[in-house]
Order: sequence, then C-alpha cells, then structure tokens
Amino acid sequence: MGNWGPPLRIARRTTRRALGRTLLVAALIGVPVMAASWIQVIDGATNPDGEALAGTVIGPADARLDVSPYKAFAPITNPPSLQGGDQPPATGAEDPVRDPATFDPRPLLPPGTQLARQLVEAGTVEIRGPQVNSSARVTTGDGQSPLTKGTYRLDSGRFPAKADEVAVTPSLAKYLGILDGDQVRAGSALVTTADQRFTVVGIARTWNEPNTRMLFAVPDAPLVKADPRTYARYLADLPSGADPAQLVEQLNSQGVTVLPRANIVNPPPDPYGGGGGQDAGGVAVVALVIGFGILEIVLLAGTAFAVGARRQTRELGLVTAAGGTPRDVRRIVLAQGLFAGIVGAGGGIALSLVVAFAGKSLWERMTATLFVSWQIPWLNLAVIALLGLLAGLAAAVIPAISAGRQAPLSALAGRFAVTAGKARIRRPALLLLAGGLVCAILGSGLIAAAFEEAKRTHTDQSYAATVTPTGPIALVLLGITSVVAALIWLLPGLIAKTAALAGVMPLSARLALRDAARHRHRTGPAAAAIMMAVAATAAMSFAIANMVAADAKGYRPNARHGDAVLNFATGDPNWPSYSESTVERTAGLLPTRHTWELGSVSLSTAKATYGYLPSLMTVAPPTTDGAYNNSLVVVDPAYIARFEGFGPKAAAELRAGKILVPQADQLKDGTAAVTEDSDPEGRKPFRHPAAFVGTPPDVGPLWMAALISKSAAEKLGNVAVFEAQYELTREPNKEELNAVVRLLGREEALTVERGYQSPARAWLIGLLSTAAVVTLLGVAISVSLSAAEGRADLATLAAIGAPPRRRRNLAAAQAWVLGQLGCVLGVGVGALYGYTAHAAFGSPHFAVPWREIVGIIVVVPLIAGLLAWVLTRSRLPMVSRID
Repeated sequence: MGNWGPPLRIARRTTRRALGRTLLVAALIGVPVMAASWIQVIDGATNPDGEALAGTVIGPADARLDVSPYKAFAPITNPPSLQGGDQPPATGAEDPVRDPATFDPRPLLPPGTQLARQLVEAGTVEIRGPQVNSSARVTTGDGQSPLTKGTYRLDSGRFPAKADEVAVTPSLAKYLGILDGDQVRAGSALVTTADQRFTVVGIARTWNEPNTRMLFAVPDAPLVKADPRTYARYLADLPSGADPAQLVEQLNSQGVTVLPRANIVNPPPDPYGGGGGQDAGGVAVVALVIGFGILEIVLLAGTAFAVGARRQTRELGLVTAAGGTPRDVRRIVLAQGLFAGIVGAGGGIALSLVVAFAGKSLWERMTATLFVSWQIPWLNLAVIALLGLLAGLAAAVIPAISAGRQAPLSALAGRFAVTAGKARIRRPALLLLAGGLVCAILGSGLIAAAFEEAKRTHTDQSYAATVTPTGPIALVLLGITSVVAALIWLLPGLIAKTAALAGVMPLSARLALRDAARHRHRTGPAAAAIMMAVAATAAMSFAIANMVAADAKGYRPNARHGDAVLNFATGDPNWPSYSESTVERTAGLLPTRHTWELGSVSLSTAKATYGYLPSLMTVAPPTTDGAYNNSLVVVDPAYIARFEGFGPKAAAELRAGKILVPQADQLKDGTAAVTEDSDPEGRKPFRHPAAFVGTPPDVGPLWMAALISKSAAEKLGNVAVFEAQYELTREPNKEELNAVVRLLGREEALTVERGYQSPARAWLIGLLSTAAVVTLLGVAISVSLSAAEGRADLATLAAIGAPPRRRRNLAAAQAWVLGQLGCVLGVGVGALYGYTAHAAFGSPHFAVPWREIVGIIVVVPLIAGLLAWVLTRSRLPMVSRID
C-alpha cells in the first residue's frame, strides 16, 4: 500500500459498518471531553473578564471614582486595579476632614463630565416580615442613571428615584410575600423595625449574589446611617478626548482614587506577584487528575478496540494476503482510533456547548451567579479536544500492534492468536507497588508533621493556610501514581490467579472467571478503568469522612445535648433583650423541665464606654506561659451539677461562694485575682476566694471560663443575663418552635443543641451514586464486548443443551466478577488518598466511611450483576464456528 491513503479508506468503511462499536468508543472519549469542556464554558460565564467584566463593574462609564474623607493621598506607586487597596492619607492623619457623600468632585474633572453614584453596599437594615423580623443588606446609588446600567440586573419594574422608594431582590420579595408571578404586587411596601415605610417599585439582583436578601435605594434614603469615613463611589463619563489615565495622579493628590476602564479590561500586573505563580502541589494534583482521566479513557476505549480488532481478524488477513504489510494493518486500526477520536472529541465539544446554553437557568441556580455573557475559551476547548483525540489514538496503539503480529493464514481463518502462556505476577510490579505504598505513607506522615508544627506555632485555626508541604505532597502523588501503575501491570495476572478459584464456584461463575482469564486483553483494561473511577469516588469519601471527623473534633456545643439556648442582645436593638417575662414565656412554649440563666457581672462602680459596660474576669499570672485571662460567668450551682465528673465538686464550691478558676496557676493562697476586662494587664485587681476542681466542660459559654454563683456575683456588682438555657423533656416540635419564633421576633434567637451535624451525608450519597454509575458503565462496556466476542462459545453451550437462562447467568456472573475486582482495588487506592487526607485535615483518627465503602464493595457489584442479568437476552441465534 505504501502510504496512509488505503488504510484510511479501509478504516473509514469499517467504522461505518461497525457503527455501534465506533459510537461506543466515541462516547467513551466524548463524555469526559464534554464534562471538561462544560466546566470551562461555565467557568468563563461565571468569571467574566475584559469588556464583560468592565460592564458589570462600571457599566458604560469611562472610569470609577472613589471620593475619600481625606484631602490627599500619598503618591501612587502601583497602577490602579480592581485588586488594589485604598492608599493612606499622605499626612497620616486618621480623622476625616470632609464628608464624601456631600463633596462634589465635578470641579476636579474635565468640563462636560457626567457623574452618577454607583450602586454600592451601604450596610444592613432590619425589616418586618409576615411573621418574624429579618435583616437585609442595603445597596444605594443612582440606579436610574444610564451610567449604572449593567452593574445590576433589573428583572421587572424600575430602580427607586425617591427617598421613600426601594427595589428588592427576588428572594426578599418572596420573603415579604409581595410577588404576583415575577412582578411586584401593586402598592406593596417594605417596613423596617424602626417603622420606616418604603414603596417597592422593582425587582433587581446582583450578578454574583442573586439569591441574597437585598434592597436598593437612592443615596439619601434614611435606611443606613453613613459612616463619615466611608468612601463615596461615582461612575464617570468623560468628554471626548479626555484620558482617564491622566487623571489618576492628578486626583490622587486631591484624595480621590481613579480606576480607568482600561485597567479593568486589561488589568496591570500584580506588583505583589499574586496569581503569577501556582503551588507545585496544586499543579501536580491537577496534572495527576488529567493524566488519570486520559488513562481511563485509553483503558476503556482500548478494550473496545481490542475486541473490534479481533472481530475483523479475517478482514485484516485479507489485507495481508493482498500484499499489505504489518505496518498497513497497524495503520488501519490506528485510523479507526483517529476517526473515533475525531467523532468523540468533536461531539463532546458540541454537546457541551448545547448543554451549557440550554441549561443556562439551571447552571445559574447551581453556581448562584448570573451569567453576564458567554465567554467561550476556545483555546482551552481546543486543547481538551486534542487530548481526547490523542486518547483515542493511544487506545488503538496496543490493539494495532497485536493485529499487526497476526499470521496471515490464522487471520484468513478468523483465528486471533491468544497468548497461551501462563499469566504470572510480575516481580517488578510487586516492587513498584511496595515502593508506592512506602512513598504514600511516608509523604502522609511528613504532611501530618508539617501541620502539627504549624499548629504549635499558631494560636488560631489559621495555621493551615501557612502550610504548603510541596515535597511531601509530591512524594504522596508519586506513591499513588506508582501504586496505580503497578496494579494496572498486575491486573492480568491477578485475573488469571482469580480464575484458579473457579473450581469451587457454580457453573456460571466458573465460566465467567475462566472467560475473564482467557480474554485478559479485555477484562484487564476494563477492571483497571473501573478501579481508577472507583478510586476517585472512594478517595473523596475518605477525604470527606476525615474532614468531618476533624470538624467534629473541634465542635463545641452551646449546651448539653437536647437543651435549648436563648441568646439575648448585647447592644443590638433588633435582637431580643433579657427580661424575666421573656424567659418565662419562652419556657412555657417549650417542653421545659428546668430553666437556667447564665450571665456576666460588672462592678457597681463600673462606667460604660461607648455603650459597653466592662465585666469581670480572672487574671492569669503574667509569668506563666500559655495562660490567659478568663471571663467570669454567673451560673446556678444546680446547673453545673448536671455535668458528670466536674459538676458535683464544682457545685459545692460555688455554693460556698467561691470562684471556680479554669487554670490551676490562677489560684494563690485560696484566692484568685479579679479585674475588669477593660484592664487586661491586671493593673487594678482585687482578690476573691477561689478554688480549682478541674477544667470546665467544653460547652459554649463555660469553656475556659471562671464560674461564680449568682448570690456571690450580686455581692460584687450587677449581674447581666446574656443567655438562658432550657432543659427539655423531649425534642420540641415544629409548632412549638414557630410559636417561640413569633414571640421572640427572630428565627436565630433560639437554638436546640443537637450535637455536631455533619454536612457530608448528601455528598457521600452522591459519591456512592457516582461510583455505582461509573462502575456500571465500565461493567456494561466489558460485558457487552464479552457477549459480542463470545457468541460462538454461547452458541456452542446452547447446542450441547445449556438452558436459555445460562446466557443471562453468565452475563451476570461476568459483570459481578469484573465489578467486584475493580471496586475492591479502587477502594484500596482511594484509601491511600484518604490516609493523606486524614493527615492534612488534622483528623483525630483515620476515619473510614464504612457505609459507603461497604456499598461500593458489596452493593455496587451486585447491582452490576443484576442489571446485566435483566438486560441480557436469554436466547441467541445459532452462529457457525470456524475453529
């Protein structure tokens, strides 16, 4: 043949004749391509740049102006950008010298400049709802100005034009019950808790937070009291010929910052290097995910190509008999991979665009973002399509090589040579497996050590952000990659060894195991693909389980399990304030056994500062490392007695009038130093009888607090109750809780302590479903190929008296064997990821999601077998056998 022309024509004709197999391979390539392309398209829509971003930030304006309360700024050292922060006043003064809201910047701008106040968040306001009050964010600006068009989306009606008008978001309108379809009911009003009434004139939303309860008002609306240090933001439409860049330095010296439109469309480089580089560990993880995804495509598609090459053995033999060389045979099979790759990659890209455009409203709800424009990353899509095409070619490589090695006479007879040698467990593969395990475990240990060291040097939870153990992460990734490669290498041998168990199996399982061992070219890659897919879902299950275990470890309950907690206001006029009547009425609405009040105590001589009355605390000795001052909490001794171990001794000391200190080093000669929390250095302390009986319970207000009884506290000063706890006889029902909400006027004021509530249940169920779908897909492909390849064997069985149901039983057994092997190995690989996650998340132990793992290992293969049994035809027409 000499060139690629005849092989391409033969491959094209074969592809058209075996259309089902071609579409199967194209689907295996196209589905991952479609998923990756869809992610890219949605990411472009949710994170616009260029003119689309500028339109959402400043609308059609030429620049954005921020008028500060200061006269001047220091000279500009970096070009302005969306990421740039405000510069300090050149004088270093902290007190404002002007009111930005009333300052007119027009004299500083070129004649003919048009200005509009941009819609910006100005604070929150409490509004009256149909049953309870709620808070809403306030955004103010000139919404009716053409310059602000595009910065927010107006769904219906209009933006407010007067001080007594507002527009609201759909979620707030729904909460208020003022919607007729998508329109605001005529005459609808919004009333604040301060009895201010506003007419609702429209429905509007922000682009990046469309589901937030928010209202829009004009700048002078009496909703939020302006802070004199708050900047006033304007959008400027400059006259023709004016250059916003020339105004940057000029207005900077007047205390006004300028952000030109050009700096939004084409952002200047970040002088601090943000975004310029990426963590090597993150890049390695992404590369590993992409590599494993391509490998999975190659394995599944390669299985289909291998079966296809066997079914066209006689056709390839005719090519050889007509003068074709082994190279021509290889080219024919590779060309089939090329065609399948083109169809799969092209179809995946096209389908991703259709799905993205058709489901726009669904994707907006899922991402909680309104799509400004479709910014399709064509270059990224081209790269994804190229990877898919290369995956299709790679999948055809090994089948092409095998087909090129066939003897012409055997190929003309339709016999495909099968390796008859005994499958062995390769020693190098075992060494690679052992080395990978060592690397993964060692890397996980180094990660855990790095996090522990960071935790010792940080007093808060910010330590995790300071740790980037790139070396250990790379070691873990190397280990996991080695384990996966070793298992793929070992799988044909493992399948053959597993077939040794066939003697003790029922007939269908015995046939399935021997068929899997005989056709390792098919079952090996399919099991490997299932293993890798299950490994991903199992890894996420382990990661979520260990993340939840870490969160549960750090969870601090607000009360004993089953108790209700009512928090009172600390200076917030819109929150329920303490009164005996409120406590008693709330107790009457709940199934209450006892009521307990917790409070703070202030000296009778204490004076409030800016509305805050200093409360008492115990003072830690200044020479003691790790000790710190503790708030003094007023409790009932009977309440403390409920806590096992600590309670009885603590209650006795409280009844004796002593303060219980949480740290033994605070105790000296039976007394503790007490002072106001406005005196953290303890310069004006006084001594009070005290005792130490152990660390207080790890419960909300009691954690690391000093305790005192109410009778002893009243001798020191005034007691202010900040919390009431209700010991309940049972779980309150929905009607009782709604009655409490109506009484208190706030949904958040009362909570019932139910312990740590894991957010992972839905995620784990979704992962289990994903594992089932992926496993069933791989099993279905392999069983379908097995049925196509084994028609002659099944016909022979039927000819010698096998009942029709035997074919169903055999398909079910093949599906179970393949799914079981892939799931078991996949869970093992996923556990390596999980062990690393246990170290990285700081889980107190290696948490194993047993329910999900059992579901993957036991239930998923059984479902695969059941579906194969149901979907397989019992009867098969007789076919002739050549060999």
